[in-house]
Amino acid sequence: MRPTGRRSSTRAGGAARAITLAVLLVTSGVRPVRALDVFTLWRQPNVPLRLTEGDWADYRFQVTAGGKQEQSLTRVACLDRAAGTDDQAWVVEVLPLSEEPGGRLVPVPGEGLQLRLSRKVLTRTGNLLDHVLGARQWTGGRVTEMSATQLREDPLVADSFREDFLAAVVTAGQATTRVVGGVQYLCDQSVMAAADTQTVSLPAGNLRQVTTRELTAATNPDLPFLGLAYATERVRADSSLDRPGGRLRPPPARVRVEIMELVAHGRGARPVLGR
Repeated sequence: MRPTGRRSSTRAGGAARAITLAVLLVTSGVRPVRALDVFTLWRQPNVPLRLTEGDWADYRFQVTAGGKQEQSLTRVACLDRAAGTDDQAWVVEVLPLSEEPGGRLVPVPGEGLQLRLSRKVLTRTGNLLDHVLGARQWTGGRVTEMSATQLREDPLVADSFREDFLAAVVTAGQATTRVVGGVQYLCDQSVMAAADTQTVSLPAGNLRQVTTRELTAATNPDLPFLGLAYATERVRADSSLDRPGGRLRPPPARVRVEIMELVAHGRGARPVLGR
């Protein structure tokens, strides 16, 4: 989920570089699935934000783009003081899950991310990376220690932590009831929208891309983290050339739809990574 709402213009020094920039521009609408998508709305003031020691939540993601569909499961857990949480920061684990034949969700062994997240995150300022004091990442059972400085220097990890959204327009919807783990929750529903315009100056003219994002979220303050019971996001990227008729053709519109659903939550979270 890339930030939107800003307008930018890029002028290339040569035709080859301009074409490269154009390719990057028109393909930027398709993004990989990110485990931290659960925090995308953390800056949005109409969305609840709380971290409570011991809370855990399991989310199911479904992404549809380019005629393909991907699904994934993620657990977010805020650990207690025995696991390192203190007055300055929470220790949070983000774990990929697998679903057993009986429907039980279990963490994928040796995979995940453990964050030390500053309590200043509740101020909703800056980006999420500003509030990460350190991290440990597990891949294939091997752990890598990462300081806040190292996180900023790692382009892939840093890009994931900048995944946030601040709407330009918020519309309140009708309250809705969602069932999570057999319990009914009356949720506030809101529609949040923003747009981003980018241009690249080419010999054939200016290539312009407008990316619009619309998120609909159902929230209840009794649910953990951002109170999300359900959220859906629709991203559409439209490109145009101000001097059509040459060799360069703008690409067709690209649409991406993502659904996030809370499937279970509870108390008494225990550390999984590093046990």
